[in-house]
Amino acid sequence: MDIWTSLAKFSLIETQRLILRPFTFADSQAFFAISGQKEPLPFIFPAPLTQKESDYLLVHDFLRHPLGIWAIEDKQNNQLLGSIRLEKINPEEKRAEVGYFIDRKVWGQGYATEALKTLVFLAFQEFLLTELIIITHAENVASQHVAQKAGFRYLKQFKGSDRYNRQIKSYKLFIMTKGDYYYE
Repeated sequence: MDIWTSLAKFSLIETQRLILRPFTFADSQAFFAISGQKEPLPFIFPAPLTQKESDYLLVHDFLRHPLGIWAIEDKQNNQLLGSIRLEKINPEEKRAEVGYFIDRKVWGQGYATEALKTLVFLAFQEFLLTELIIITHAENVASQHVAQKAGFRYLKQFKGSDRYNRQIKSYKLFIMTKGDYYYE
């Protein structure tokens, strides 16, 4: 089975506290509640988005090509908490980058770590990937902690262009290979 078929097969994933599922346009209001906050998630949404901007982002970045992108939903109350995704999937090299964000209101409750550990397991066991990377802004300590709690190791710091404002920023690269992975 190729990676795209496997991603389709695992479009709905259940963990202890979460449901990882495809986004739908019905998520528009909850997505806007996350992206339009006065204090948005600075590394994902550098400024609060309007409803129109939020809808555009939801459609073009999360709905248009849904394979490898999951909404993170609280299983108990069906609240949208954030997103986790495989980006820059390279089937030939069997590698991908992982990106995620969690609503600021529920930071520190382990949701991102739970979603990331689940995705890592599937990436190595079902999607047949052999390497995953996470790139964080150098000052995004919370995301770095999530990566490390999930078993990623810090590899290096580098400079690059910010995807939103094109300014040169410092980033940290974390990596996990299938050989590094251990199932708890």
